[in-house]
Amino acid sequence: MDVHVHRITNRLGWVRTKSPEETRKALENWLPREHWAELNPLLVGFGQTICRPVAPKCEECLANLLCPTAPRAIKIARMNAEKARENISQE
Repeated sequence: MDVHVHRITNRLGWVRTKSPEETRKALENWLPREHWAELNPLLVGFGQTICRPVAPKCEECLANLLCPTAPRAIKIARMNAEKARENISQE
């Protein structure tokens, strides 16, 4: 299990583990086996570009509204932007 997967799954609250090995075991308990191979490269790339260990780019993250660790201000700004887009499209 990659350290990016360990960090991201803990940030998202999918697991509460202290090591990549604990994360692997926890994910194997609930994630269907057919998704194991695809999850690792997706989360590794995400962890290298957006959800970085230092200075994560929460403002660019498409999952920031769902992420328990994303700053509240970023969530509010995104919700306001989405509401503004909806209002414009309804006009």
